[in-house]
Amino acid sequence: MLGYRSRIAALAIQLAKEDPQLVKEVIARLRKSGDIEADDLVYLDTIADRWIKIAQDNRTRGQRR
Repeated sequence: MLGYRSRIAALAIQLAKEDPQLVKEVIARLRKSGDIEADDLVYLDTIADRWIKIAQDNRTRGQRR
């Protein structure tokens, strides 16, 4: 069974896949307010970037057809 931290991490990764823009906005707000350090949540930020690119690529492919 997954531990509490593992479940939170899995939930955060799922959110980054489902709504990457929201994740990036929240991370940016947390950094700006000083609630997290600049290098905190880099992994989650990277996942969000990856899913934003996937969504953009899918939109581009959909427009070509």
